[in-house]
Amino acid sequence: MTSNPAVLRRRAAIELDEAVALQLHKPKLRPWIVFTLTVVVAFFGMIYSRISLDRTAFELDELEGRIAEEEARFLELEVEVAQLLDPARIDQAAAELGLQYPAELVSLEVPAIEAEGLDPGVRLAQLDNLLSAQP
Repeated sequence: MTSNPAVLRRRAAIELDEAVALQLHKPKLRPWIVFTLTVVVAFFGMIYSRISLDRTAFELDELEGRIAEEEARFLELEVEVAQLLDPARIDQAAAELGLQYPAELVSLEVPAIEAEGLDPGVRLAQLDNLLSAQP
């Protein structure tokens, strides 16, 4: 059985046309795969960013709570300082220690400093010299 060359060429041409048609109509998967991977990566990126924001919000709430505690402690310390600086309390503590105001005032004169007729700046310089000479 011999085949006619024209028939063989026609069959080859038909097979070639069918192969080309199959390649043209073959769905291209590469763009869809790339698109799908991009969507999945973007989805997980958004989830990660949301988790990061939530974690930061929790840390911020914790810091705000600590700030409120420290402000309350600061106010308590200010009240305590005001109580400790109360002159009546200081007077009472001094009386308990036996401290009292003197009955008479005594003035001391330092012989190395001239008191009369000198400029206060000169007198202060003399006092400074005297005090710096002391051990």
